[in-house]
Amino acid sequence: MKIGSLEVGRVGLGAWQAGGGAWRVDPAEIKRAYEYALDHGLNFIDTAEVYGNGRSEKFVGELIRQRPHVVVATKVAGFHWGRIVKSAEISRRRIGRVDLLQFHWPPPVYVPICRVVRGLERAAELGLASEIGVSNFDIGLMERAKTCTKKYEIVSDQVVYNPLQRAAERLIEAGRRMGVTVISWSPLAKGAAVKESLGDDPARRLDPVVKRAATPAGRRVVETIRKIAAGRGVSPAAVVLAWHAAKGAYPIPGIKTVEQAHDVVEAVGLELSEAEVRAIDEASAQFVHGSIWPSGMRYIPGFLLKLGFILASV
Repeated sequence: MKIGSLEVGRVGLGAWQAGGGAWRVDPAEIKRAYEYALDHGLNFIDTAEVYGNGRSEKFVGELIRQRPHVVVATKVAGFHWGRIVKSAEISRRRIGRVDLLQFHWPPPVYVPICRVVRGLERAAELGLASEIGVSNFDIGLMERAKTCTKKYEIVSDQVVYNPLQRAAERLIEAGRRMGVTVISWSPLAKGAAVKESLGDDPARRLDPVVKRAATPAGRRVVETIRKIAAGRGVSPAAVVLAWHAAKGAYPIPGIKTVEQAHDVVEAVGLELSEAEVRAIDEASAQFVHGSIWPSGMRYIPGFLLKLGFILASV
């Protein structure tokens, strides 16, 4: 698969968990988990400057130091629209290199989208990234951003997408037309799409999609996935990640344990039948509607949003 000029596999990794903050992690175990995944076929890892206030980026930098084959992506915080180049410089110092630079979420309504795109392009011109992308942009914002480009193309849009939250499917179809790869964060719904019990991580406590898994409709989705997994002799996580590939999205699950790393690696060679994809689609049909990002966040001034993220310890 390609994201712009970048060659990647069928599944990547997200490194939000490695920042700590919203996740309870064992530093030694999470390091082993990511090392296992990167040494067993995965070659893409995504992070962001807000994850643990740079801790995740430093973690990724250590991982890739002896792994030049790994494609590295990071994200500039949505409240840093006026200092994209500076943020990119700091991120590159933490990581060592950046292949894909993304803008993490839409800026406030009073900030022109073209200003964000210009900042991304300037960072690429300075050699701070090979490709540029956005994150959490809906179809309208993506189309507007595409009209702003001059020298570089926007090659990706990273949004939430999983069987319990399928609102991004119109974007996936539009992305095919625009040459934009949809990277799906939370592809396992923070584990809720595949597990019967979850850890008490702060990132899960208030997530409505995690709660959705416990409803009768949500349980039907989880049961369908687990039934397919049992029939295939694979993990439920592998089934969901293979479903993403079939739907045309590029999943980047986070992992905390070596066992979870095994599940992700298992997905690389798994292809679902049309009937299996259809079964998951039918079970989750009522979750097609919704939004990919809270529109109300665009009305929060940048300085307040930044304070909120700091207090939340993302």
